[in-house]
Amino acid sequence: MPPAARPVARLSEPGEIAALVPVLCGFVPHESLVVVSLRGARKLVGLTMRFDLDWARDGGRGAVEEVAGRLALDGAERALLVVLSDQSDPDGTARGDDRLAWAALVDEAMEVCEARGVPVVEALLVREGRWWSFLCHGQGCCPAAGTPVEVEPTQALRLLASEQVLEGRAVLASREELVRSLAPPVLLAAAAAEQHLDRAVLAWVERHRQEGADALRAHGVTAAGRLLASSLSPGGVSAAEAAQLAVSLHDLRVRDEIATWGLTDPGPLLAMLLQVARQVVPPEDTQVCALIGWVAYAKGDGALVNVALDRALSSNPDCSLALLLRELLDRQIAPEEVRRLLADTRAGLRDQV
Repeated sequence: MPPAARPVARLSEPGEIAALVPVLCGFVPHESLVVVSLRGARKLVGLTMRFDLDWARDGGRGAVEEVAGRLALDGAERALLVVLSDQSDPDGTARGDDRLAWAALVDEAMEVCEARGVPVVEALLVREGRWWSFLCHGQGCCPAAGTPVEVEPTQALRLLASEQVLEGRAVLASREELVRSLAPPVLLAAAAAEQHLDRAVLAWVERHRQEGADALRAHGVTAAGRLLASSLSPGGVSAAEAAQLAVSLHDLRVRDEIATWGLTDPGPLLAMLLQVARQVVPPEDTQVCALIGWVAYAKGDGALVNVALDRALSSNPDCSLALLLRELLDRQIAPEEVRRLLADTRAGLRDQV
């Protein structure tokens, strides 16, 4: 099957760009440099990247070279830069328009991106609910007090928001909230999750004894397919179902088969895996979180990739699937290459049937 069509978001006005940044990131960035890749003649939104503002400023040319390199790998033809900062000047008196504090960083980023063949078509400062453009600084086209960030639900905003709803996600207040949204259960919920996992392991072992590895593997894939189909229902994924799926992922053939489902329709798969991750405890959450990372990477959701990988490697620092994805991320491999790897995996699994 071909990949399901994704919403097409196209940005036009600076205020719309500023309003969409939290939706593109999945959370409201603070003290951040957000870089958006624009692809093709229609300037369609591609990869969205968020960097700590201190890292971008203190890292000098090396930092902006990394930003430009990631844009080039994503196939960007143009880019948007957004500085989100409420920092004051060193004397603590500055309010409102503070573009001068970040002009050097933005100018260098624009220069490096231009040299890599990815011109920046808009660069904004966003602070305290208002925006200013770096491209018009000193020309009098931005009000001194800034312009309120667009709050009307434009078509692009509605499209991207509807995609997040499909995946069971919402725009969160900060990256810390994104981390908490993927956190394992605690206290009584954690104890209950352990009991479900114990029962799931016993059931898996008994089925293996009675039916053998091949039948067990087929059962695991079939059960995951049923769970995917029902995961968006009002009841969602139960704790027992989450435990059963987490245990079945110990079979790498089952895990790899489920990973390839992200090529067809990543939204529902991510929604299911996120529900499972919130109901299993370490170390049984390792493969679930690694899978979330792979599906999110193939989809271009860098923020979720990093959070999922951090949890997977915290549970098991030797998880090969998570380590491979971390290496791809560190080397700035484009999401298209991750999708190609998943497609190769799918073909290899079909050859083994």
